[in-house]
Amino acid sequence: MKKEECFFLGTISRKHGYKGELNIKLDISSSSFLEDVDYLFIDIDNQLVPYFLTSLRFKKSMLALVKFEDISSEEEAKSMIGKEIYLPLTFSPEQEDLDSQYVNFLAIDYTHGPLGKIIDVQKNSAQSLFVINYQQKEILIPIVDNYIQSVDVQKKEIVLRTPDGLLTLFE
Repeated sequence: MKKEECFFLGTISRKHGYKGELNIKLDISSSSFLEDVDYLFIDIDNQLVPYFLTSLRFKKSMLALVKFEDISSEEEAKSMIGKEIYLPLTFSPEQEDLDSQYVNFLAIDYTHGPLGKIIDVQKNSAQSLFVINYQQKEILIPIVDNYIQSVDVQKKEIVLRTPDGLLTLFE
């Protein structure tokens, strides 16, 4: 995972106890979305390394107490102090607002050409979807980074590379 694909969550500020628990000073305005997170990326020598959580609880609104699977001693915890924590952009509490900015953009498929206007963004627990007015029908295209080739905010256009066969599902 690259840093450009993530957002800064906070910094490990200190150890807690002697069993490897750590305090993370959060750098975000809302932390409620973290309750569904199973892992965090820790920046180790400029590489984002995933660490899986065994527990996460909030001490204050801007302070979380975490326990990682692979950190079980006081010495291991000490070595993590000062490390930066990241999460993929898809976890960002602002992501839903970012998806909605594409409403009224013209969706253009890399292979098939213009599809139509994005008329809505459907949000569900698994994944957000573009709702596009395509040939007098509403079609749904998952909002996946790999599908989005380019975005031109000034022209209000988004170029997508949809998987083979996706558009034929709506014919």
